[in-house]
Amino acid sequence: MKESRFTKVLLIIIGVLLSLNLVVLLLSNPPSSYAAKSIQYKFISSEGLPYNIDKEGFEKLFNEYGKEGWEFVAPDLNTGLYIFKR
Repeated sequence: MKESRFTKVLLIIIGVLLSLNLVVLLLSNPPSSYAAKSIQYKFISSEGLPYNIDKEGFEKLFNEYGKEGWEFVAPDLNTGLYIFKR
């Protein structure tokens, strides 16, 4: 009789723990990674820039994009594009 009662209590405890584990898994919302967030890209063509643009001109242009939240990624030397992302 004691073994039967012990077995029933043990099964109830195991059932409750499994149920709690399932509830926690369903209610938990894992944080999204940086890669999962929406990323925008902007491409600026070097053909659209004046040929005589100097260092100060680039600084002014890049600072304007920086104020808008754009980060310079890299120039694409094959296509003449400047790549920004945010």
